[in-house]
Amino acid sequence: MTSSAMFLEPGEGRTFPVGADRATAKVEADATGDAFALAEYEAAPGVPGPPLHVHRIITETFYILDGEVEFRSGGKTQKLGRGSLAFVPPGVEHTFANNGGAVARWIGIFTPGRYIALIEEIGKAFPAGGGAPDEAVLMKAFADWDTEVVPE
Repeated sequence: MTSSAMFLEPGEGRTFPVGADRATAKVEADATGDAFALAEYEAAPGVPGPPLHVHRIITETFYILDGEVEFRSGGKTQKLGRGSLAFVPPGVEHTFANNGGAVARWIGIFTPGRYIALIEEIGKAFPAGGGAPDEAVLMKAFADWDTEVVPE
């Protein structure tokens, strides 16, 4: 756990690709004693999000900074724009996508913090030159991080 204040400028943090998207870890789990992790996420326009899924342990919070993100949960679909929030506790099925024409950005908060690694593992399912994810790698990442794909 970090015992002093931490300050990051815009663009700072550990950045990693997630397909055509990009995530920047701003606060890592080790800094918070695994209480949470926080990332800035940039979603490319028109790129599908993850399959409908449910986390057994993780709580996810999305705070939309720019653009519009479509969330689906419990049979309901809602478009969220700047200043909107989605809170997804464990056991709640959900998915999201940037179906708009511009980059969408949000802050993602993961509790417990170690679960930010799930996003990195998902990123490894995508080929470096672009294209669809390797389904076996994607499903292994979900299974390794207590997440199940929900049949539609």
